Amino acid sequence: CKLSLAAAKASPMNRQSIGCVEHRRMSALSRRSVLQVGALGGLGVGLSHALRSEAQAAAGPAAKAKSVILLWLQGGVSHHETFDPKPDAPDDVRGEFVPIRTNLPGVAVGEWMPRLAGMMDKLAVVRSATHRDSGHQRASMWMVAGRQPGRQVSNEDINDNPDLGSIVAHQLGMRNGLPPYVSIPGNDFTSKFTGSGWLPAGTAPFKGVNAASLNVPVGFSNDLFDQRLSLRQSIDSLSARHAGAHPGGVAWDQFTEQAVDIIGSNTAGTAFRWEDEKDETLTLYGIDKSAKRRGQLPELCVTARRLVEAGVRYVTIGRNSWDHHSSIFPQIKERVPRFDAAFAGLITDLQQRGMLDETLVVYMTEFGRTPKVNSQAGRDHWPGVFSVAFAGAGIKTGQVLGASDKIGGAPAERPVSPEEIAATILSLAGVHPRTVVPKMDGRPGMFVDKANPIAELLA
Repeated sequence: CKLSLAAAKASPMNRQSIGCVEHRRMSALSRRSVLQVGALGGLGVGLSHALRSEAQAAAGPAAKAKSVILLWLQGGVSHHETFDPKPDAPDDVRGEFVPIRTNLPGVAVGEWMPRLAGMMDKLAVVRSATHRDSGHQRASMWMVAGRQPGRQVSNEDINDNPDLGSIVAHQLGMRNGLPPYVSIPGNDFTSKFTGSGWLPAGTAPFKGVNAASLNVPVGFSNDLFDQRLSLRQSIDSLSARHAGAHPGGVAWDQFTEQAVDIIGSNTAGTAFRWEDEKDETLTLYGIDKSAKRRGQLPELCVTARRLVEAGVRYVTIGRNSWDHHSSIFPQIKERVPRFDAAFAGLITDLQQRGMLDETLVVYMTEFGRTPKVNSQAGRDHWPGVFSVAFAGAGIKTGQVLGASDKIGGAPAERPVSPEEIAATILSLAGVHPRTVVPKMDGRPGMFVDKANPIAELLA
């Protein structure tokens, strides 16, 4: 949705604290989206193909990251209230909160991020991310895939291009008998812009957890396993006749049997049980076991750490409700502390376990928010400039790269594109971003075109 300030003034009912119409539609996972993207990966339908990809993985750059965790906050997080505050800007730009100092000299962050403020030396923040699309769906597709959508899309459309997790799954395959790519929570809105695109369906994310309860997915239960296996066999059989000509030259049934093992494995089920963690670990993330609400960002981050520890290569954590066209300040006060605890807890936990040097952690959103606060005390969509953050494997931390102008409206130095961000993530994961592979229709497809990794971020 593209809500201008003028339109908002004319139709205040178009603004709601839960976001614009497009964002609300994206947040409701449709049956069509499940059938087109998420179900195949979530049901284990295409896991045999992902196994096959492991056997024929293309050679990429030396991987510094054994795993990648993408912390995706959907809706368009305000950079003004998080990583790029403007204390000297006019009142209608600055907002209500007071920036706080960090452990990096001369660098401040939003008032509600005290834990991250104390560990900025472990982050590399990009304050000059930029693109040109102010619609949730297209902007999200662009950011997670590193390729701009080539057509107009609706709220029900899926991404034509493979997202970075699917690329990693395609090129590197499985490890330790687990799906290479997991998306949590498993029933989330991210199904509408993540997925395999023009890569085989088996590279789509495994939909791992129920958002409301964070229980082990029902796909691991014995009652439904036979049904899901039958469905997977039915769909895989449609392509079985091509197995003999497959470049990998590996027997079809071998991968099918391994895929079945994954769906029912104890290793996979154990990896999703964040409740097994010690209380002191959960405290790192700000988790209270007695709390009634589950499936929040801190619990998802614990689950992500458990998944990469078990062997998953790429985990997308998706949370929405960041589309604050109105009443932004009370919502920031509620949500940012949870983000602060989850992100800081994840980095601390990985470091304490000796995993941070081999795990790349990335925070992203689809765009930022307008410099000026609107008449409904909110901020509207703003792709002109926003912030992303990196930590862990292969990252030169303790720095802020790029800058926005005095009002946080445009890059003032070192603009960074979605393509550059994607190329950086893929390179650190061990995949050459300009790898060319056959699309499902036989035409050649390049993962990321016309961009190189961000050299300033690489250690």
